[in-house]
Amino acid sequence: MSRKDPRDTDLIRDLDLLLDLLCQEWDFCAGVRGADLVKGDKPLTSKVFTDTVLDAETVLIGPRASWERRIKRRFVQRYSHEITRREYRPY
Repeated sequence: MSRKDPRDTDLIRDLDLLLDLLCQEWDFCAGVRGADLVKGDKPLTSKVFTDTVLDAETVLIGPRASWERRIKRRFVQRYSHEITRREYRPY
């Protein structure tokens, strides 16, 4: 992730931007959206995010564990290990 990655002031829209990046870069385009991931005040964890993205895909190129590490790393770089709407700050 670089400073050039687009960010939004709202967590759900920012998750959509991250999901769009995963689609563009790694072809994970199964249709998961930010609104599917955020459940009220409950924190969204890197594990839940990663599992949701990978479970939505019907075909994975290569071992799942490799993708888990890569996707989780992108989430953690952007949000830390978990995030809530209340705690979210775009930078």
